[in-house]
Amino acid sequence: MSKKIKDTFTRIHRHYDFFNHLFSMMADIEWRRDAAMETIMPKRSYAVLDVATGTGDLAIAISRAARSSGRIARITATDFNTHMLSHAKEKAVRMGIKDIKFEEGDALRTGYPDSTFDVVTSGFALRNFDSLDKFAAEASRVTKRGGRIVMLDMAKPDRTPQFMKAYFKVLEAVGSLVAKNAYRWLTYSIMKFDKEKAAGIFRRHGFTDVKITNLRYGVAFMITGTKG
Repeated sequence: MSKKIKDTFTRIHRHYDFFNHLFSMMADIEWRRDAAMETIMPKRSYAVLDVATGTGDLAIAISRAARSSGRIARITATDFNTHMLSHAKEKAVRMGIKDIKFEEGDALRTGYPDSTFDVVTSGFALRNFDSLDKFAAEASRVTKRGGRIVMLDMAKPDRTPQFMKAYFKVLEAVGSLVAKNAYRWLTYSIMKFDKEKAAGIFRRHGFTDVKITNLRYGVAFMITGTKG
């Protein structure tokens, strides 16, 4: 990822969780829980890579979903921003979660061997990748045949876009109290992101049964698919 994106998240890392909950009216917890349920595999034990893990909330949700389903998820959570990663580690320790391995790393060049993971996930990161095409290629490379992708993100809703534009103006105003340019970028990227195009990119890189599922309020969505 670019230095601009890295600097953006460095500026907001201490307030990231609070504003996520505030801006989504707490729906982000439900969105992550929905995405985590999609990562559950038929076999009892499986390997998960959560890229751009941020403060670790999706990785933690995946851990909980696996345990509640009687599965063992061996989770590797990576992020290239050391400030966000430190926050994630502290949170996992505080919550007593021990099945997540946190590592510094770039989602576009993970460095893991081919076909390492059963599931590859990301939460609210697709909009920030320098090249979604490179990320989809890397996700395909490290995913086992028959494995899954679960990508959670936000985009302009299919309905009520005018309402969302007004809503995002409010978000920018509140976010400006912390980091004006950072939250302006985040809201801009949501309104400009093309989820249909993103789904097509994953299809081109060997994923089948690629599906977009809109989540509560319509602004959040999941892209899921299976490695062919």
